[in-house]
Amino acid sequence: MRGILPGIVSSVVLGLVLGLSPALAQDKPAPPLPTPSTPVAPDTSILSFLQAHPDCTELTDECLICAVVGGKAMCSTPGIACVRKDLRCVTTKPPTPKQ
Repeated sequence: MRGILPGIVSSVVLGLVLGLSPALAQDKPAPPLPTPSTPVAPDTSILSFLQAHPDCTELTDECLICAVVGGKAMCSTPGIACVRKDLRCVTTKPPTPKQ
């Protein structure tokens, strides 16, 4: 029994020193909630891909998604641990009917 009490006391003191106390954790304000990111401008590889594939309206590299809106490409923000792959077109313009 003697060895347990000093161990508990030293654990509590260590927790207080390291800031692990539940009371201290409650005093800190909560971090702000993430907000949806606004589309980002595409980089040169995306612009080059779109020039080579003018019918492409949506493309991805498995990290970000870009869509052509109003003649301009707008892209999502890639995830933190994302590994980019080759760009590929996911959606194309429908063919224009010949008259």
